[in-house]
Amino acid sequence: MNVAQFERIEAYLQNRLSETDRRSFEADIQTDTSLQVEVETQQKLRLGLRALAIEKQLLNAKKRTQTEQLSQTKTVFWGKIQWKTWGAAASIIVILGVSWWGLNYNTSQNEHQFMALAEQEMTDVQYKSLPFESLQNLSKSAPTRSTRQKAEWYVALVYLKKGQISRAQTLLKRIASNPQHLYCQQAKKILKTT
Repeated sequence: MNVAQFERIEAYLQNRLSETDRRSFEADIQTDTSLQVEVETQQKLRLGLRALAIEKQLLNAKKRTQTEQLSQTKTVFWGKIQWKTWGAAASIIVILGVSWWGLNYNTSQNEHQFMALAEQEMTDVQYKSLPFESLQNLSKSAPTRSTRQKAEWYVALVYLKKGQISRAQTLLKRIASNPQHLYCQQAKKILKTT
């Protein structure tokens, strides 16, 4: 391999060739097996060099970290326990505690909101008093379309009331996507709040 071939391979691997030169070079690779082998070899060498550089950076970072840790361990209180470690641990505990409280508070608030919304929408006493299994059966096999749709709507509301939001959302999306459904608009309204 001569210098010109080497430079052409390097230019190709570094994406410095024009579109025409790149196509021409790729055509040469397809027809010349020795060029193909040389390009693959150069690619492997480049990958190896990158891996070495990354490994060197990792080793340097590890040394810096160890040096910093050594300098920090000189500040020891209560035997081997460091104030910085205790401070970090306490901070993590506080953050986790606040996050947990916030998540539970929001979840609890959302559940109460969904339960109230479901209760507000349940205006038909006859359907409201039916057992859940009966509503499910009606939503699938009632003799009229309006009865099936009303039962399906109440099944979604019961899911909301029970806090089974994902099941309720699945059913509400199906209702909202059917413009012929009696409760299409109400389902869209509830989906905006969930």
